[in-house]
Amino acid sequence: MNRVNLWWHASNRLARWVQLRVGAAGVAGIALLLAAAIGLAFASGAHRQAEWLGARAEQARARIAKLGPVVEDHTPAEQMARFQQWFPLADHSTADLRVIFAAAQAAHVELARGEYSLRMVEGSGGLERFDVILPVKEHYAPVKTFVAEVLNKLPHASLDELRVERPGAGAEQLESRVHFTLFYRERA
Repeated sequence: MNRVNLWWHASNRLARWVQLRVGAAGVAGIALLLAAAIGLAFASGAHRQAEWLGARAEQARARIAKLGPVVEDHTPAEQMARFQQWFPLADHSTADLRVIFAAAQAAHVELARGEYSLRMVEGSGGLERFDVILPVKEHYAPVKTFVAEVLNKLPHASLDELRVERPGAGAEQLESRVHFTLFYRERA
């Protein structure tokens, strides 16, 4: 006989011996005791994990309590003034144009010309809007990289329009129109 058969016969003998000695009710009792032991092991693990999570929650609550009250009571005018202070002054536009041109150069996008206009935003209470419209002839991937770079580097910029057209079926380059709007505080 091979080892598997020996093991099988030995386990059957043990099972018969246990059944003869303790009976069917004893076997059921042993099975229930084993199930209870396994359940107890899982319950104690779950209890330890619950205690650990509770301690982490208390640490988080303590850190939040150290920050103090988050709600600040400001009038709408104060809130608007604080919001407007986030924007750079309008004389920062030249530096922002340099960022746009550097992003185009890094993405290998040639900017031959562009349209630029500065105007007040209606009802904004002191924000100026600087529109930058750039026609671009390039593949899609460099244009996408260029636009993403500008939006990442200039958080006060928005992409108002990105129009992409293929001039013909056989054309390799696309004709794109990229329209950024940069917002600035009014000059004091």
